[in-house]
Amino acid sequence: MSHESAASVNTALKQTLILACAGVLLAIPVSCSLPAISLSTPDPIKVDVTMRLDVYQYKGDEPETPNAAQVSYEEAVERQRNRMAEVQKLKDNRLVGEDHRGLLHLREKPGGDWGEYVERTVNSENEDRMLLMRREAKDSNRALHEIQDEQWKLRTAKAYEGEWIEIPEEGGSYKWTQSAGPKIKQQAANAPD
Repeated sequence: MSHESAASVNTALKQTLILACAGVLLAIPVSCSLPAISLSTPDPIKVDVTMRLDVYQYKGDEPETPNAAQVSYEEAVERQRNRMAEVQKLKDNRLVGEDHRGLLHLREKPGGDWGEYVERTVNSENEDRMLLMRREAKDSNRALHEIQDEQWKLRTAKAYEGEWIEIPEEGGSYKWTQSAGPKIKQQAANAPD
């Protein structure tokens, strides 16, 4: 056998071997199948969840420490006392009035710096009044609107002649009117001797 014939036989064997291997490899996936894997569970999946919900009511006007609440209350009383003459001057000038919620109402804002001062004074007074009324409601275990109603009645009963006050109308609404003077003095003057 010559060298050339041996090489051609060798090449033919290689080609036959490659074709046989390719046939076997192609036949394996067709004839073989992978085992079936079940993805379902016999029982449903159970999840044990424990949850805790804490609800807190936050009031922005209450100090964080109990002692600070007392200090804040006392400071509000002191601020109101120091502001009393200013508030009365605003009432005398008919710029503010007592509304049905126990608060001051800015009826007419003057222009310029004086108007800004009047607005700041009314806002400061109302903040202190609300702090005191909330404290009273909390201490007496009553609704805030009851305390506001009491304060409104007290302040309108003490209003001097000409001061603006809100009075109730039929149907549950209110209207602004000028006071005829302190009702406490009027009742004492009209009382029989």
